[in-house]
Amino acid sequence: MSNNETQQQLLPMVIAKNHDQIERGDLLVATTTTASIETKNKYVQGIAGNERDNWSNRVVYLLSIIGFVVDLGNVWRFPTTCYRNGGGAFLIPYFVFLFLVGLPCMYMELAIGQYHRLGYITIWEKVCPPLKGIGYAMLIINFYILSYYNTIIAWSVHYFFASFHAAVPWAYCKNSWNTINCYSLHDKEAVNVTHNGTCSAADEYFERRLLKSHLSPTINHLGSLQWELVGCSFIVFFLIYLSIFKGVKTAGKAIWFTALAPYVILAILLLRSLTLDGIFEGLKYYVKPSFQRLREYSVWQAAAVQIFFSLGPGFGVLLSYASFSDKNDNVSSTALIASLVNCCTSFLYGTVVFAGLGYLSHRLHTDVSQLTGSNTGLVFVIYPEILASIRGAPFFSVLFFVMVFTLGLDSVFAGAESVYTAISDEFPILARRPRLSRAMVVLIPFLASLPTLTHGGKFVINFMDYFGTSPSIMFVVLCELIATVWLYGFDRFSENVESMTGHKPSIYWRITCCYVAPSILLVLYVFS
Repeated sequence: MSNNETQQQLLPMVIAKNHDQIERGDLLVATTTTASIETKNKYVQGIAGNERDNWSNRVVYLLSIIGFVVDLGNVWRFPTTCYRNGGGAFLIPYFVFLFLVGLPCMYMELAIGQYHRLGYITIWEKVCPPLKGIGYAMLIINFYILSYYNTIIAWSVHYFFASFHAAVPWAYCKNSWNTINCYSLHDKEAVNVTHNGTCSAADEYFERRLLKSHLSPTINHLGSLQWELVGCSFIVFFLIYLSIFKGVKTAGKAIWFTALAPYVILAILLLRSLTLDGIFEGLKYYVKPSFQRLREYSVWQAAAVQIFFSLGPGFGVLLSYASFSDKNDNVSSTALIASLVNCCTSFLYGTVVFAGLGYLSHRLHTDVSQLTGSNTGLVFVIYPEILASIRGAPFFSVLFFVMVFTLGLDSVFAGAESVYTAISDEFPILARRPRLSRAMVVLIPFLASLPTLTHGGKFVINFMDYFGTSPSIMFVVLCELIATVWLYGFDRFSENVESMTGHKPSIYWRITCCYVAPSILLVLYVFS
């Protein structure tokens, strides 16, 4: 056979072989490209939060929600608000607004967080993209609160260490910071506290020893940093970081202590309070109903604001925590259990506080109404004074300030974790270095809190607490309701809930979420 004939026979075979190789090469390239895209998508999804950590079990998730909603406000805000607005009669508007405003808002946040499983910034791209600013507003609010709320917790750290003495230092007037106008229950068995110029040993300890506010008369003269308080604040922020540096895994472990310890201590303090003399006078002021006060608008407004802030919608924490829950968790039962536990806890804390006030009024031979002061004064002046006058004062003081510390801590590390969740979902590059990103979430509020750690720090805290949170949070939640039940649509929302729980929201949720809660929030926001 000639060479030309041989080449002509081999040429089709070579072309076919090359064609097969090219096809196999194209298939290999296509397969490799597809695999790379799928891998990248999975990576991006994992960073963005679609494949995210979960709570270890439902109990931990429920404890986390309860730990967030039960905070310092249950100790200082609810008892005084109840007393000043009709006593036992205040519970009527309180529970009315629980079921008309607080519970629906809480249910809505838990539901959309559990379904979309994203942080409180990115989630609005799914719900209502034009109102994504809701998420950034929540981010600002959380940073704002973390920058002063932790200073109050730092005060409890100081009191905790100061309690480890044979006699607590706020029990007597023979200290370097005391003035000639100081009085103590140990020095005098009965003192007319309404007399001009008198000041309790506990009050002077708080103002002149802890805060040193006498060195800074106004907010315009803050004075220098108090390095002792800076150290206490650093301890708080460091514990926050330890609680969140591995996400919900470490937070879930910490919550067993921070959520349950306050109830153990509450039970001990409640039993001790019920053994004191004169407690029924205090309890009478606390729960005696004044039904004529129900005619006043201010009482109903106070009840709505109290229940609204005690359940914590608008901060984004409920959205973030729900995004780590089981996709099929029963949203309505979670909201109902957490809200009822919160309300019952508030009432029990009020019982402890006013039983102590009754005892103090009995010792001082004065009226209970003259003992109720500011919110911070109730926790850091009046109740420490009560504890200083009973047997075993150091032991009960340690317990009380551990309770105050843990109540505040599980709320602030919930806020810090929600901030990280939000920014890491919105900016996935931050999730590549999670521990560093979480450290920055803790460091920025710590630096921002330095003005509150000066001699005039209490003026900054009062200013920020009074002007900064109430109107903004109410407006954010009002926008949340409008975006979810009106723009996103309650029908779509109902379908989302049905896909998770197997049934649609009842008519109660439809009426309260769509009509009642937005109307009440609008009225409150306008009149605030």
